[in-house]
Amino acid sequence: MTREERQKLRESARAAADAVDDPSRHAFARGRGDWELQTSNSFRRIGAHGDGDVLCAVTQRSDNHPDLHAAPAVLKYIVAAQPAVVLPLLDQLDVAEMLLSKLSEVEARLDETDRKFREAQILVEQLRVAAKRVLS
Repeated sequence: MTREERQKLRESARAAADAVDDPSRHAFARGRGDWELQTSNSFRRIGAHGDGDVLCAVTQRSDNHPDLHAAPAVLKYIVAAQPAVVLPLLDQLDVAEMLLSKLSEVEARLDETDRKFREAQILVEQLRVAAKRVLS
């Protein structure tokens, strides 16, 4: 996941949090993220602070057709967080973690190699000094 992709996801989440009626009271906006599926009378909705305050179904008065009632930013966030988007990002994070782990191993090996090289340089210098004494 690139920084730009993470930033987009962050911005979408913040916009969704700010899209509720009163973001100062809303649990998600305070960072707890406790949206929940609410049910009663066979109707499902998503809410945090109030009943269906994040997303709920409505029947449009203009044509009696069903619709979703939510702030546009909430709908954009839900679409942005769909499995087709999130799963590849999680896969990319797994790969990045694996590569970072391998990088740590390589750094440790390089540190050890560097230490041995410095020891060899010291030994060469000591041998050089000893050889000069013998030849003098």
